Amino acid sequence: MGNSKLSKEEKEEIMKKTKYSPEDIEQLIKDFKVAAASDKKSGFSQEEFIRFFRARFGNWDEASMVRMFTLFDSDGNGVMDVKEFITALYLMTKAPTLDKLGFFFDLFDSDKSGYLEREEVDKLVNVVVLCGKGLGYKIEDAIDYAVSIISSRHIADYEKGMSREEFIKSASQSDKFVKVICFYENPCMQLY
Repeated sequence: MGNSKLSKEEKEEIMKKTKYSPEDIEQLIKDFKVAAASDKKSGFSQEEFIRFFRARFGNWDEASMVRMFTLFDSDGNGVMDVKEFITALYLMTKAPTLDKLGFFFDLFDSDKSGYLEREEVDKLVNVVVLCGKGLGYKIEDAIDYAVSIISSRHIADYEKGMSREEFIKSASQSDKFVKVICFYENPCMQLY
């Protein structure tokens, strides 16, 4: 399978930036080959990505999954290579919480304005509620967790929306919000 090899230098670079061991890297390469083989094309297509991650994040809507793929496809060629795949899994599992929250903001800032506007906030709240529901929380509680971090007291310019910095600061101070979206150091939906 093309795009599934890493040089020794690339493996060392990934291990430096992540908490993955050499054995983890080898296992991820094997998993990538299996997951990326379904369409017989080189790399991990958007469809394969959605199928792979939908099994782990079944409550997420199609548009959010497509946006996630676009963010992880760092070279923008429409296909994830093994390095992009490993980076995606790291960010979703072992990355520090603040990095994960930054990614979560970027995922919902669909117009890349640097602010979450009303429509983007609605999508974020919907995903948080679905994640909370999937974890057994009452819908009212999940809504409260999401709304508490996006309330006007956390937003300097309500007309623009919530900035990335405001979101990360507010979200990181809410253990309940972080838990609902599974961004603890030991994620509630273990991928690796």
